[in-house]
Amino acid sequence: MRVLVMATCLVLPGTFAMACPVVGDLNAGIRFTVDGVDSEQFRRIGPSMIESIFTTADGVASRSLLAQGIYLVELGDLVDGEPDLSTRTTYAFPDRAENLALPVPNGEVTYNITVNNNGDFTPEQHFYTFGEPHLINFGACEYEMIPIEIRYDQPDSDTVDLLYYMPALELSYYAGTDYPDGSDRYIYTNIEVVQ
Repeated sequence: MRVLVMATCLVLPGTFAMACPVVGDLNAGIRFTVDGVDSEQFRRIGPSMIESIFTTADGVASRSLLAQGIYLVELGDLVDGEPDLSTRTTYAFPDRAENLALPVPNGEVTYNITVNNNGDFTPEQHFYTFGEPHLINFGACEYEMIPIEIRYDQPDSDTVDLLYYMPALELSYYAGTDYPDGSDRYIYTNIEVVQ
């Protein structure tokens, strides 16, 4: 079951609420609270590339690079704020980041990619299905969201990953995974601009 949670925006002392983040705020960073204790911060690092840093409540951090704010091109852990190259995995797509497809409601796209995991190169096929737009709320901040389902060829053909893409912010976040025997879901709340 897909769950969209209403979140509470922070209110400043006085009579006004903080402004909702906009795409220009990606230069400084946009941060979400995840499952009430963790956080994920998104920042633009190039014209078509978003960096995501996910930090758990106990300080463990991982870094992802997302082409077009959607397509995972690099994943690895951070140690003292620096990439741990021993954990780095890259995903080579057949085109430049700016040429990868943006979501079109009810559309789909397939990419043949090459995964590099510490010098072990594996070809994979990823199937992206774009759903109908919905509204998603983070307290007073409301955005259009397009759900994206990602399916894979073998050996993960029974796994479906779910992203939520917000066109107004040009980013997506990982909302969960469906497995043959169950599902995981992650609840994102408290959107804010990084100060």
